[in-house]
Amino acid sequence: MKLYRLNQSEFRSWRDRDARAALKVRIFEQHGDTQLRAPSGRILGTVRSPEKSVRIPIERSVSRGSHHAVGPRECICREWQKPAGKEKEHHPICVHKQHWEAQQLRSPDLPRDRAVVSGARAAEPVAAGTASPSPARDTEPAPPEPAIQPPTDCVCQAWAGIVEGKHHPLCAFRKAWEAQQGEVVPQLVELETGTTIREASLEEVVASKQKAVEDGVGAIELSDGKLYYVKEA
Repeated sequence: MKLYRLNQSEFRSWRDRDARAALKVRIFEQHGDTQLRAPSGRILGTVRSPEKSVRIPIERSVSRGSHHAVGPRECICREWQKPAGKEKEHHPICVHKQHWEAQQLRSPDLPRDRAVVSGARAAEPVAAGTASPSPARDTEPAPPEPAIQPPTDCVCQAWAGIVEGKHHPLCAFRKAWEAQQGEVVPQLVELETGTTIREASLEEVVASKQKAVEDGVGAIELSDGKLYYVKEA
């Protein structure tokens, strides 16, 4: 397999999906199966024939493990002050609380009440002209959603790692508050595929801005060995 190192102009156009696809087609037509590298030598990916380049979308690969919720013992909220009797549960406004409780309700180890039926009971005949009784319905209204609290009034201001004037990253009110205020959340994007992976952390935003001065792209390498950049707009 050949190696192809992109020049600075090609590397700057790598962020654009159409330009990246056209570049891959041109390199494959000229060199065949080729490993692509950034000007710094980092591996960006491999150009192969269409028969060999079938990929599993990142959305499918992420969803395979998304059903595992974060438990209270491994969540950072275990260090926060909790109400009495709730020490072994998620904090009431922890962002992982709802997913964890939903997973516990579906757990096969959860003890459930089971009715023992000794025999089938014949259905009683219904007289003509008599309406059949309808099953009782739960008429209790759904509980109202909690109001979005501003950061200054939220209990998350007492947690470690807080930024003044903002909700804690794990606070359940953070995303709703930022959407209400029209704030743009920076996203982490995979450089090779252009797929948005997740919300970028503050450290990743700073590192991407520093690299953008050097290569014009802001490519940063994470622990998985892949290159990403931060999209803020």
